[in-house]
Amino acid sequence: MKFKAAIVFCLFFFGVAFSQNDTATTAAPDSAANHLPLATSQPDTTITPDSTATQDTTVSDTTVRDTSIRKGLHFFVNIGAQFINFKDRDKFQNALELQFLEYQKEYREDPESRFIPQKQDFQQVNLTFPISAGLLWQFSDLHSLGVGAGFMYSNESVILLDKFGDIHNYKYTLQAVPAFAEYRLQISPNLISLKNGDYFSLFFRYYWMLPGTEIYSSLGKATADFEPSGNGFGVFLGYRFWNWERFSFWGEMGYLSLDVKSSDKDRVLDSWNLGGISILIRVML
Repeated sequence: MKFKAAIVFCLFFFGVAFSQNDTATTAAPDSAANHLPLATSQPDTTITPDSTATQDTTVSDTTVRDTSIRKGLHFFVNIGAQFINFKDRDKFQNALELQFLEYQKEYREDPESRFIPQKQDFQQVNLTFPISAGLLWQFSDLHSLGVGAGFMYSNESVILLDKFGDIHNYKYTLQAVPAFAEYRLQISPNLISLKNGDYFSLFFRYYWMLPGTEIYSSLGKATADFEPSGNGFGVFLGYRFWNWERFSFWGEMGYLSLDVKSSDKDRVLDSWNLGGISILIRVML
């Protein structure tokens, strides 16, 4: 019995010793790995490229966002929509009302009239779709200067029906040929930015109305005078929403104030304003 007990005790002792040795062996590689040189450490070799790639990607994104507009001369084209702040439309509407009252009077005085006079009123909003083009000089990452010229056109037309059923057309047209100089200032992303987006800029523009700026209507015509000191200004907030190859695409929204005067002898208006709220899309090369 003592012999069997000794055998069992020996087996138990060797079992415990083997278990402890196995645990030590399992932990040994980790310990050894911690003491291996950095050049032979597999985990470090695996992690290092991923970290470098992440840093490179971050730097690359920042570089594209901040410096993709190269310095030098650029050509641009603007297209957009503008609500003209034309307050003198009431003059044309009043003339329409007077003519309509005259037709109504003739209708009442003539018992044989077959048609009731009718009228169509002028719209209360003058909408135009201006286009322009020009050159821009990018002399630093944050600042640029530019010059350009464009064309604006807004036609309003209505009809009157007299007692004979005849249709009479009344209209007025706003036409402008603005030239402008602009200054662009990039806004710091710390002040205003979009997550994973591009940057904002402020555009300041000063305008001169070139020959061809005029109003012509059923009441007469008024040609704008050229003012060497300028006719007004515009302030826009722009956002570069897309950059492809050498092209940059911008969206802008702002306000214009454009005062025009006429010294024509037979002018229909002495002065008028062509400013208002404007939305533009710019494509720059």
